[in-house]
Amino acid sequence: MNSITLSDTKVALVDDDKVTRILIGSALREHKVTVLECGSAEELFALLQTQKVDVIILDLVLPKVNGLDALTYLREHSDVGVIMISSRASAEQRLNGLREGADDFIDKPVVAAELVFKVKSLAMRVNTHRGQTNQQQLTIGNSLLLVDEYALVRTDKTERCTLTDAEQRILVSLVQNGAGVCTRKSLLQCVSRTDTRFGNERSVDTLVSRLRTKLGKLGCDASINPVRGQGYRLQVE
Repeated sequence: MNSITLSDTKVALVDDDKVTRILIGSALREHKVTVLECGSAEELFALLQTQKVDVIILDLVLPKVNGLDALTYLREHSDVGVIMISSRASAEQRLNGLREGADDFIDKPVVAAELVFKVKSLAMRVNTHRGQTNQQQLTIGNSLLLVDEYALVRTDKTERCTLTDAEQRILVSLVQNGAGVCTRKSLLQCVSRTDTRFGNERSVDTLVSRLRTKLGKLGCDASINPVRGQGYRLQVE
């Protein structure tokens, strides 16, 4: 979808400061971006139950659920583009945000031209990525799983859970490799060739941990086990 324009783009803007929302929202709307405003992470989560957005602009400092915790939740459920913003983020906080899966980090006060450019670039990547996702069927032990763009479905029990594209790619690699070991390097290459957020092997460990939890919730008779010094193996129980 390289032809995407800003008028095709829907952004969720999350900041508890109303003035900031007005300033950023106005700058984006001047470029025909659809902007949905939220004053908290809780409002964002409720919004995402009914709305599909391309990019989330997420403030680091929020009441109750802060930006980093919200980001962790988002990455467990979605590959939506995320740009974090803050007026007083430390170097460590910025690094943690990028490690947790933020696509970018912008300092406040936000420069409108920079933000508009980054929103357009990120929306293009996200939508291109979505267009590459194909429905697949996987057999793991006695479980038949249907892998779709946003879901992992156990067809024999009609149970489902959300699945990000990166998690899907890792699961497919593990299943296709049978009882063999998938190295961390190979799994990283599997996801990083289409998504530059995953830049180190720690990202693989995080994705595998989330995937292991989701398979457990579906009651699959298989587990993803670490192989010391190498990577991971899918083992049918």
